[in-house]
Amino acid sequence: MNFTQLRCFITVSDNLSFTIAARKLNFSQPAISKNINDLEKELKTQLLVRNPHQIALTTDGIYFYNVALNILKEKDAAIANIKNIHKEKSFRDIKIGLDYSPFESIFLADFLKGFEPTSFNFIINYLGNYVSQIANSKIDMALLSSDLVNNAVGISFNQLLSGKFLLMFNSNSKLHFKKIVNLDELKSYRVLVLFTDQTYPSLFKLNQLLYQKLEKKNIKAVDNYFLMYNYVLSTERVVAIIPNFAIDPTQKGISYRQLNYYDDFSYGLAYSSLRENDPLVKKITANLRQSIKFDF
Repeated sequence: MNFTQLRCFITVSDNLSFTIAARKLNFSQPAISKNINDLEKELKTQLLVRNPHQIALTTDGIYFYNVALNILKEKDAAIANIKNIHKEKSFRDIKIGLDYSPFESIFLADFLKGFEPTSFNFIINYLGNYVSQIANSKIDMALLSSDLVNNAVGISFNQLLSGKFLLMFNSNSKLHFKKIVNLDELKSYRVLVLFTDQTYPSLFKLNQLLYQKLEKKNIKAVDNYFLMYNYVLSTERVVAIIPNFAIDPTQKGISYRQLNYYDDFSYGLAYSSLRENDPLVKKITANLRQSIKFDF
């Protein structure tokens, strides 16, 4: 079975005519007939009823038509995707997925200065679920935590920053005198965590541990990092736990200390493995590393 046989069968089925199919595919009519006959022999069934004045699909033909159509669609989409990935990158939009944390809003401004205005444009895409979007070519790459791509097939990852969890607190808090903070020391505080589920394994695992060690009433899940800053700035009794790639080192009135908790994750650039040797990806990665000047 080959793609030519499938395309001949689909074209005949769509037009119910060998003559029209031959004209559309630029084949001879005998070539169309041979391809379909060979396909029927391999499948050991009749796909088309051939009468002098009418052509019709058999029951098997109707079933196989949908199968063949999906196969060709997948094949055509794969070819188009690969061509798109390897085509000339100049003067085209590069779509990058972001968490849009305070940290990213700081270094991205510096990062964008590293490119000539005429080279390409960045479209910042805040839709989430970036692994599937990269796989389906809806975005070109994404800045994210490595635990999101650990088991993803066909996705490469360049580490930009080693991950760690930090405690964020009001600078007037007595926690200012600590170098490392243990989870048990947070029992007297209102603790903010980022609302998440198991699609973000490292954050989810830490949140579950906090619910075990601290009273649930003292833990509050919030939707984004910016809300955390507002809460922490308002009182010394509120603290927040965030990854180091979500901090805002320029924010006055906020301090950070390392949390006595470890998980193996990092922050970096994810992209299709087909772009492994793409010079544009290498340039973007190099400029990102140069732009990230804070390492907590």
